[in-house]
Amino acid sequence: MKSSNDLLDMRVRRTDKFLWDALMALMTERDFESITVTDICTRAMVHRTTFYKHYEDKHGLLVQGIQDELKALFAAVDEAVNTPVQRAGETDTRAWLIAVFAHVLKQQEFYRLMLTGDGFNKFSTLLRKALAEHIEQRLPHEGKQTALPMALHAQLHAAAMVSMLAWWLEHDCPYPPAEMIKHINEHIDLI
Repeated sequence: MKSSNDLLDMRVRRTDKFLWDALMALMTERDFESITVTDICTRAMVHRTTFYKHYEDKHGLLVQGIQDELKALFAAVDEAVNTPVQRAGETDTRAWLIAVFAHVLKQQEFYRLMLTGDGFNKFSTLLRKALAEHIEQRLPHEGKQTALPMALHAQLHAAAMVSMLAWWLEHDCPYPPAEMIKHINEHIDLI
C-alpha cells in the first residue's frame, strides 16, 4: 500500500506533467510571451492557486521543464553509452554524440519546438553550455590534444552540435544519428 507521501508525490508529479504538457501545447500555437498563467491552467485543467504552489510564474515552469528535459537527455545518453551495444571501435565521444542525436530524435517534438522557429531562444544557449560541459569532460579521457584550450574547443563543438541539431530537426531528421555524426566529423574534427 502506498503511503500518503507517495500519493502526494504522485499528485505533484501529475500536476507538473499537466502544466508542462499544457505549456508545450500552447507554445506550438503561439509565442511564449503571449501565453499567460491562466492559459496554461485552463489547458492543464489546474487551478491557478495550484499553479502558484508549484511555480512563481510561467518562466519558472519553463525553466524547470527545460532543466528536467536536459537531465533526461544526459541520463539517456550516459545510459546508452554505458551499454554493451556500443559499436566496436567507436570512441566513447562518438558513441556519446550519436546517443545525443538518438535522444533528440525520440524527443523531437520538444527539441523542434525549442530549437527552431519561435521556440525559446534561451534554450539553445542552455543546451550549448550543457553540451560543452559534457564534451569537455569526455575529450581529456580519450587523450584528445587540440591547439585550442579544452574549454574553447568544447564550446566550439557544442555550438556546432546545436546548429546541426537545429538543421536536422528543421529538415525532418533526414539522416540517422550515426550518419549525422559521420557527416559532421568529416567536416569538423569533433572526435
